[in-house]
Amino acid sequence: MIYRLLFLYFSVVHAELEMVQVLVRHGDRAPSFTYPLDEFNVAEHFPRGYSQLTQRGFRQAKEVGVFLRNQYKDLIDGFDRKETLIRSSDKDRCIETAMGITQTLFPDDIVPVHTYSHYKHDLLLKPNSVRCRRVDELVNADKSWLSAQVDIEHRDLFSLLSQKTGWHVTGSKISDVFNVLYRKHANGVAQPDWVNHVLANVTELKRQYRSIQFNSDEKSKMRTGYLLGQITKDMVHREETGRKMIVYATHDATVTSMMYSLGVSDHQLIPYTAALIVELHRLNGKSFVKILNRSSPESAPRELRLPGCDVLCPMETYQEFVSTRIISNKEEHDVICQNFEAPEIELPSQELPKNLPEEDHLFSTLITVGSLSYDLYANLKAKN
Repeated sequence: MIYRLLFLYFSVVHAELEMVQVLVRHGDRAPSFTYPLDEFNVAEHFPRGYSQLTQRGFRQAKEVGVFLRNQYKDLIDGFDRKETLIRSSDKDRCIETAMGITQTLFPDDIVPVHTYSHYKHDLLLKPNSVRCRRVDELVNADKSWLSAQVDIEHRDLFSLLSQKTGWHVTGSKISDVFNVLYRKHANGVAQPDWVNHVLANVTELKRQYRSIQFNSDEKSKMRTGYLLGQITKDMVHREETGRKMIVYATHDATVTSMMYSLGVSDHQLIPYTAALIVELHRLNGKSFVKILNRSSPESAPRELRLPGCDVLCPMETYQEFVSTRIISNKEEHDVICQNFEAPEIELPSQELPKNLPEEDHLFSTLITVGSLSYDLYANLKAKN
């Protein structure tokens, strides 16, 4: 035990940081809609429109940039496009969050924010919007089971919510209720008194429905296995690429799933601009991985431990753990998602479609061929 404690002490103190990758949820946002009986004026309280980043959200993003600049000042000194990459989901609120981060992370530089295609095809940063038949089957089954429980347990709550909102509220509708009530609450929008009495219960139910979307190795692999593979690949090839920092601006679903993929989830909702941080360290000629979770500006990042590993996890141990949780490319994703539907696609195993063109030499988010969806492309290949 003494030797292990000494190893941990000297590891934390003397390990040299070589690379950091940061997965950040976007900042505060407006609701996506409102309920039928609401007299809410979106233009008055959210002038940028439904679903958009708020001014508060942009301030949160800038705070993340300040944190990263201070935390990693010894690793990054000014923007160098060979050393730093900023990648965003193709949603305005994520792109603008990335812009806010770069504004304070590199205040004297012009920093490009990279994104890719339509968000429904972004396997890297919006994977829960990418078609996956198998995960839909698993999640729908779990939702049905959960709804059967909560619809009975919370029938009085749902009756009240139905009366007040004009929706027919059941457990399956609770995410929409949360979407409106919480996002207005977070921005100080005045709401009826009944909201204060139900918000805690609505939030807890939202947490349960969010968790069951990703809370198994199989589900999380189908959602963030490709991103986990990309993060791992960038660490392994750091010396070749010269990368020192990669910042991903993404969504709560992606961060949630990645925490399940790494076996470090606390099963809680992801706050705005919360960050999951993966650091690569060098100690005595060997590589180690360290994972941190920054949930708010008020508290220091929390050190997380991969199952069976210390704070500084040897790269070999890390790679062994993630090896069965990684997806290499879009074709593999389609196979494990069971996206190929017989008899329209009848491809012998040795004739599976070749990889589509990569986004660039770092990303292989294999999405579209021209304006054709991948499924249509696969069909055409099968027929030709």
